[in-house]
Amino acid sequence: FYWEPHCFDIPMCAAIRSVFDSLDGIDKVADKTAAVQGNTDQLASLAPQLTALLPQTIASMKVSRDLSLASYNNQKALLDQMQAMNDTALAMGASFDQAKNDDLFYLPPEAFANPDFKRGLEMFLSPDGKSARMFITHQSDPATVEGIARVDGERKAAQEALKMTSLSNAKVYLGGVAATYKDMSDGARYDLMIAVVSSLTLIFMIMLILTRSMVASLVIVATAGSSIAASFGISVLLWQDLFGKQVQWLVMLMSVIILLAVGSDYNLLLVSRFKDEIHAGLKTGIIRSMAGTGGVVTSAGLVFAATMAGMMGSKLIVLAQMGSTIAIGLLVDTFIVRSLLMPSIAVLLGRWFWWPTVVYPRGDNHFRQPSPRPAGDERDTVAVPAQT
Repeated sequence: FYWEPHCFDIPMCAAIRSVFDSLDGIDKVADKTAAVQGNTDQLASLAPQLTALLPQTIASMKVSRDLSLASYNNQKALLDQMQAMNDTALAMGASFDQAKNDDLFYLPPEAFANPDFKRGLEMFLSPDGKSARMFITHQSDPATVEGIARVDGERKAAQEALKMTSLSNAKVYLGGVAATYKDMSDGARYDLMIAVVSSLTLIFMIMLILTRSMVASLVIVATAGSSIAASFGISVLLWQDLFGKQVQWLVMLMSVIILLAVGSDYNLLLVSRFKDEIHAGLKTGIIRSMAGTGGVVTSAGLVFAATMAGMMGSKLIVLAQMGSTIAIGLLVDTFIVRSLLMPSIAVLLGRWFWWPTVVYPRGDNHFRQPSPRPAGDERDTVAVPAQT
């Protein structure tokens, strides 16, 4: 029937073919049943062995159950304790929040009997109980400029917190790296101001005595200060912007005294020569003074600047920076202040440069010439014969 292509169109053929297909399925079931029977025989042979292992398995499961129960009991006890601690902390926090009317809190007397608390108390309170220590942790390096700048804010915050309290009269002191460098910075700043003011005042008084001119003394001091400011600015540009190294705080303090002394000395030498040559007139005297002192002062400035520049080879940054700063200041004072700035100021101010001393812009000889005689006055006239 399988060879008939139109078997499904013939009812009898289709019915018989269906019967044969069913019989083929029964054969397949029989084959699989035989295979299952073999596996069942193997299982039947293993069943007694599995039955013998069941008591041991049951005993192991009982042990596991007992361990689970014991672990549960332990964990439950821990959870109960943690819950009790949490409830206590919540109650203490609620009570603290309700009783909080300032920045203080209550500490029971029993806490002071705790050995651990006593050990920590020694770190934060003095034996007499009148001093307390607080630790402040910086988020960055406290030795930097940013760390030092926070010192004033920290001190102000502590002082503000003590206001309107029983500790309002307490004193606040800061220690540590940032506070130490802040004290050093403030001390260096105050020392620099004292050195500059005292040096300028003393130099002004000496110049006033030597030149007998208040304006000239002020100009000498001002030009010396301008050369110092220029040297510091160039030094900062050289070291910080080009070399990437911060200028040490000792450089300015040590360089300002030397530059003030040398700069004022060179300017005083020039002004003193102005005074010696002033009888020839202001401008003529300045020209003669520059010609007479130019080589000497320039050579001295170059020698001193070269000597100070030799310190730049030192491995100590502070010595190298100080040498370069002094050398730059000497070069500025020699080639700019003394050669250009000082003569220009003297010419622009004219006779007021020597105030209150009276000088004659055209020289003393201009006012010493005899006055012209009236016409016809031949007194004391000497006839000179003509030369042939």
